[in-house]
Amino acid sequence: MKNRYVVIGGIAAGMSAASRIRKVEPGAEVIVFEKGEFISYGACSMPYYISNPDGNYKDLIVLTVEDAKNKRGIDVRTNHLVIGISVNERRVFYKDLISGKEKSINYDRLIIATGASPVKPPIAGVDNENVFSLRTLDDGIAIKKFIAENNPKKAVIVGAGYIGLEMAESFRERDMDVTILEMLEKPMPNYNPEIIDLILKTLEDNGVKAYFNTKVERIDDKKVVTDKAEFDADIVLLATGVKPNSKLAKESGIELGVNEAIAVDSKMETSVSGIYAAGDCAESIHRITNRKIYVPLGTVANKHGRVAGLNAARELTRFPGAIKSAEFKLFDKEVASCGLTLSEAFEQGFDPVEVSITASSSAHGYKYKYPIQVAMIGDKKTGKLLGCQMIGKTGVAHRINIVATAIFNGNTVKEFSMFDLAYAPPFSPVWDPVLVAANVLGGKLK
Repeated sequence: MKNRYVVIGGIAAGMSAASRIRKVEPGAEVIVFEKGEFISYGACSMPYYISNPDGNYKDLIVLTVEDAKNKRGIDVRTNHLVIGISVNERRVFYKDLISGKEKSINYDRLIIATGASPVKPPIAGVDNENVFSLRTLDDGIAIKKFIAENNPKKAVIVGAGYIGLEMAESFRERDMDVTILEMLEKPMPNYNPEIIDLILKTLEDNGVKAYFNTKVERIDDKKVVTDKAEFDADIVLLATGVKPNSKLAKESGIELGVNEAIAVDSKMETSVSGIYAAGDCAESIHRITNRKIYVPLGTVANKHGRVAGLNAARELTRFPGAIKSAEFKLFDKEVASCGLTLSEAFEQGFDPVEVSITASSSAHGYKYKYPIQVAMIGDKKTGKLLGCQMIGKTGVAHRINIVATAIFNGNTVKEFSMFDLAYAPPFSPVWDPVLVAANVLGGKLK
């Protein structure tokens, strides 16, 4: 009798898991329940879809429901909401959101990939028709439709994290005046101060007004009221973080872990044997500290799903950990980071040292070269490379992956400073900026 695998959630982690199961066990029955209309889309591309008036949401879809069914043999059921799990009966209860009918189905192995939801501040007006969050493809479509129909001129973004900063550029591309409101004292608060200053300068140079230490009190019709002032707003974006969708698991008796995410081991198995969790609903392990963390990133979600799917199909593998590698575009700048920040390194008991250097993206004599700011962190006790942040006009987004590889593999700063990196004048000086930073840092660690 063939095994039946049920996957709850059909975006990054869920479809990655389902595809792995199908690959390992071709004869299995694989059923995916997805509460929305779409599966497998590039959520990180939504700011650029919104900024492009001619962009089509279909360009963001990586795998259609039809291709999942016909080419991969996965029984995908969209507009189906799972409302309960009976751990003892190995059964899930779900609702067809189109017909309204409720049914149930048994499973042999279960994967929970319910993702995360935007955090909405507990203030009046967050449900106004001109107030949005950006998490799902439906959110992106709704924002773009609102812009097309209402031609907003003033945008207010609440929150100065990745999404808030990316959407500042997106709204500016649509000819809006943009204001960012942040309750903390600066954007990306754990970043190196010099890199934060360059982020702020980039916002200012591109006409974005940013206010910090500012608390939003309510959202009125076309106005955001804070403890400092009132701001006109034709459209408001809430970019105040996300929280894991772990309620379904908790109600089923499955243990939760850090940040209320679903607790998992290195196989992505939960506290209940035969049930796995993956993606933004699940916790991760930090490869440097070996402690549990919550990392709601698409790259991590896809790896989670792959590992969960393989283990569910009884092909043993382990998630090796994450180091929170991330990057984003901010107007004409690339911003990237990996590993621990200085404050995180202190908190985790290291004896960290940080250096900040400026180096050129290209060799002397090459016409097009731009400064790259590199902040690098090492541990004085062990000499290990712990973290890195960068900002620059070009050459940052791929360089961070060099450093991430070294941190992931546990290299020391000294070892990394002698990495044999490729060189040609259009792409790098003979001493690459990351190697320059490592050499300076190495001197401070002695």
